[in-house]
Amino acid sequence: MASVDPNLDRIVAHLPQVKTEVSRELSKRATRVRAVVNAHRDTGELAGSLDVETNTVDSTVSIADPAVVSINYGHWTPGGGTYVEGIHAIEAGLT
Repeated sequence: MASVDPNLDRIVAHLPQVKTEVSRELSKRATRVRAVVNAHRDTGELAGSLDVETNTVDSTVSIADPAVVSINYGHWTPGGGTYVEGIHAIEAGLT
């Protein structure tokens, strides 16, 4: 009967070719997120909170602005008078 090494995920994740491809994919996704964020710049705080991180295995594109949910998905102005459409930067990184 065949068996699978229980550490196979770690072995594969650390292969140089896999790390190269993950880095390439991260770069493409980060570029798309940055493009959307920069196209909708108001104060620059959102763009300033965008961070791209790579550690030994994982890579992330994150936005730390406290208003990111409202900015990304949309929100009503104070008093509920006007709806402001979201910029959908997070979704841009998923495609």
